[in-house]
Amino acid sequence: MKIDHKILPGNIHLLTFENQLDITSSFLRFQEYYESPKFKGQFFTLKEFREWYIKNSPRGKKTGKFTYYSDWSGFNIPSYVLKPFYENKFRNLSESEKNILNIFINEKEPFYIIGVHKKSKLSNQLLKHEIAHGLFATNKNYKKEILSVLSNYDTDLVKQEIRSKGSYHEDVLEDEIHAYCLATNSKLKVRIPDGLTKELRSVYKKYYK
Repeated sequence: MKIDHKILPGNIHLLTFENQLDITSSFLRFQEYYESPKFKGQFFTLKEFREWYIKNSPRGKKTGKFTYYSDWSGFNIPSYVLKPFYENKFRNLSESEKNILNIFINEKEPFYIIGVHKKSKLSNQLLKHEIAHGLFATNKNYKKEILSVLSNYDTDLVKQEIRSKGSYHEDVLEDEIHAYCLATNSKLKVRIPDGLTKELRSVYKKYYK
């Protein structure tokens, strides 16, 4: 599996994969340990996650199939998420999980990891979405300004839609609202409040040029 590794400003590490299956199969347990409404902070097997996801994801409930590998294209995790994997608290690590761990084994914390793949139809917007997550996590001033912007808007409908995706813990909702409204907003079915995207992008451009 080929993974391109690049370090962006703010100690944000970008991993670029060749295709969607490679990235989703590599990031699944890292990402869901970080933000799953069910498995956040827990040590779980792929089988346990598959059974839960089929019953709780919108597409899974409709089809009765495990659709994770085609549902997601971008990923983001803080470096502390890797720790329990290095400590062997997760059983039966896959080769793709080991590949990610090997990349960062000598990297000094803290840092942030984002992942995209080359075959995404929204590659530029997806990358901006994931970089926004990285800035939110690593730059206190950026986070403060983003939260200030969000506080001036009614984002309840956006929050409800993000909740309906069935994959986000309550702890990360503000971060997700900001990233979805700033970029890849074409994936949202609800209307984004007038002016919100423009203000969020202004903050983004201020901190990431």
